[in-house]
Amino acid sequence: MSEVRTQSRPYAEAAFEVAKADDTLDKWIKDFSSMEAVFEDKKVMNLVETPSISQIEKTEIFCDLFRGEAQEKFLNFLSVAGKANRLKLILDISKNFKELVAEERNLKNITVASSYKIDKEQLKEIEAALVKRLKAEINISTEIDKTLIGGLKISFDDQVIDLSIKNKLEKLKIQLRT
Repeated sequence: MSEVRTQSRPYAEAAFEVAKADDTLDKWIKDFSSMEAVFEDKKVMNLVETPSISQIEKTEIFCDLFRGEAQEKFLNFLSVAGKANRLKLILDISKNFKELVAEERNLKNITVASSYKIDKEQLKEIEAALVKRLKAEINISTEIDKTLIGGLKISFDDQVIDLSIKNKLEKLKIQLRT
């Protein structure tokens, strides 16, 4: 996993520098997001991993697919990455790029996991508390994790705030053993 990150990071940094210099970070995010949506299709991943098609042909296919939708510099970037046999890393490049943008903008991407669907009012309260605590803009995504039993598990950067019943039961179990 770290090898993939090591290989994809220089591409993300290069894209970030170009986008920042041109003041087009949002356009690049949109282009990377479009690329991610395409890569979710198993057929696309099979195409990327097919050894019978050259990297140049694969790159041309992908560039043609986004021509007219993505900005020209993004297509040039995609062409360079593809010809360097890095199409298989495009999702990681995208993730690294978005992390660089978030860092630049002091934006925290936060995942709130719960065993049930969180209503909008609760989400607003969680968001307000996190903005106050982190002193940053936040972007919240939610997910349902039935194993938590109840409560919340909040993840961002390399931190986890585990307020789940599952975690509390684990701590209680440890206390009872000692």
